[in-house]
Parts: sequence; structure tokens; C-alpha cells
Amino acid sequence: MPSPPVASLTQVVDASVAVKWIIPEERHEQARELLKMFVWGSTELIAPPTLEEEVASAVAKQCRRRLLSADQARSAFTQFQSFRPRLMLHAGLVGDALALSLQHHLSLWDCLYLALAIRYRCDLITADARFFRAASRLYPFVRLLGT
Repeated sequence: MPSPPVASLTQVVDASVAVKWIIPEERHEQARELLKMFVWGSTELIAPPTLEEEVASAVAKQCRRRLLSADQARSAFTQFQSFRPRLMLHAGLVGDALALSLQHHLSLWDCLYLALAIRYRCDLITADARFFRAASRLYPFVRLLGT
């Protein structure tokens, strides 16, 4: 196994990426590569606290659609919790996200990640192509997973 990279970089990761760590779907491999970089310490991944709820919701949805059993869903969420990014709660984050949402007509949930990236002056990695198209025109630090 090759040695992990040494440099560290902070990035915000959204739920669309975190779900791909535990559920094999499109861009799963790219998401797993980002997770490896995090585990190796070559990147610091952060997210707002709502990340856990969003990932749990996605796993529950997979179970409702009968794509995962209840045991598989619980196991996937436990796996996510073992490697989840650092959850960052800051005073004013929700207010900042609301302002961004109202200004740009974007989802409040997406804007929580955007507000965090603005606050930390770092990239935001998403696998949500629609959000990427809307946000990256205004904020060039919003990056699509795997590109």
C-alpha cells in the first residue's frame, strides 16, 4: 500500500458525498478516495451538524425503497459514524445559510454547507450536480466530486 500524502487541507463535504461513502452508487469510488484522504490525514473534512440527519435520512430512504434491509441500513449508518467529518456548529451559521438561500434561491440545507465553506474559506465538495451548477457560478470554490 502506498504511503499517504502528507499535506493537510480543509474542505467542507456535503451529504451527497457522505452517502456515497456507504452506499455504492454513481461516483462511489471518487467519494471513497476522498474518504481515504481524510482517514490518512491529508485532508480535513468538516460539515454542519445536520450532516448526520441527512445521511440517516438517505439510508432510511434506501431501506423504504427496499434497496437496503433494515440491518444493512443500520450497519451503513454505523460505518458512516465511524468516519464522519468533524461537525462544526457556529453561532450565526443558520442565519448565514438563510441569507444565502433567500439571496440565491437555493435550498437552506445546501446553504448550510455553503455558509460553512465561506466561513472557513475552503472548498465545498458536492456530488449534487444541480446544486453544483447553481452555486459554482457564484462561488468558484464549490466543486463537483470527481472533477
